[in-house]
Amino acid sequence: MNCSDADDPTDNAPTNHEDGTSPESGNAARIGSELPITQKKREADDWALVLMSEGIASTILRITPVGGDIRRPHRGRVTFTVTVAPEFQERARGILDAWRIERAERALRIALPIPRGATTLETAMAYAFALTLLAFHLGLKSSGRWEPLIDLGRSQAVLVLEGQWWRLVTALSLHADIPHVLGNTLFGGFFLAAVAGRVGIGFALLGFLVSGTLGNLANALYYGSAHSSIGASTGVFGLVGILAGLAAWRRHHLHSTGRGAWVAFAAGLGIVAMLGSGGPRVDFTAHLFGLAAGGLAGVLVAIPLASRPEPGRIGQGIAMFLTLTCFVGAWHFARTA
Repeated sequence: MNCSDADDPTDNAPTNHEDGTSPESGNAARIGSELPITQKKREADDWALVLMSEGIASTILRITPVGGDIRRPHRGRVTFTVTVAPEFQERARGILDAWRIERAERALRIALPIPRGATTLETAMAYAFALTLLAFHLGLKSSGRWEPLIDLGRSQAVLVLEGQWWRLVTALSLHADIPHVLGNTLFGGFFLAAVAGRVGIGFALLGFLVSGTLGNLANALYYGSAHSSIGASTGVFGLVGILAGLAAWRRHHLHSTGRGAWVAFAAGLGIVAMLGSGGPRVDFTAHLFGLAAGGLAGVLVAIPLASRPEPGRIGQGIAMFLTLTCFVGAWHFARTA
């Protein structure tokens, strides 16, 4: 044969070892290739301690290459490994592999955001926002302005696609009747508080707005006709999606298989099926799109939260201000356009 390991001159380059052995001396060459190799002496010390705790004697080996092989990343630089007696090598490899996996998982658990739960103030603010939806509906009904504002603010697919983007936002604050608004007030406050316990109340409100708006947009694109919808439920199920996205990202990184992530999204779909699919006037597709938009937002939020602390009061205040400004601005456009 023209190519073989035996004919590779770089594999025969001499290597100096701390204990005086050479690559041709059997055990050292075999052990160095089968047990872990590291460029950090401290890590090799840890391996030796782990093996000692399991009753296996080992020696730290310093490998100083003389030649180099670009196909092998550790060639050409000083590395460290541990040597054990041949009869303990299989067991030592299993012990070190298990220890390294456990250490990596422990480090990841520390990095992942741990749900802290909403504070009393965040819970109160979540339900205050939800009750505002109820108060807004009752105020429109009592003043006789409900029907005119429904015409101005509902998310009608044709008009949205013609450029009346503000309807994507204003529709979130309108409701058809008392049962409709009461359901969104109750469940909206609950899920808003749940999201606030993970990202803060300001970003929870912003998540409601963004996922609800994107859900309405996707719904308009899906129908592309005279279909119209109103209600905060698209944003409420967006909050469910955010919770599912946060949980899915966390479960995916804490489990060796990908099934953990799908469990969270399956739970979100179950909630939509139970709460958002009954009745002839229920816009089920809007709920699904809200869930999907929220799920994407949840995953995107989880990534920076893994390496940065939760935004503080200033960040939460800015997010809350943006949310309220978008609602007020959308209604301004609806009334003046």
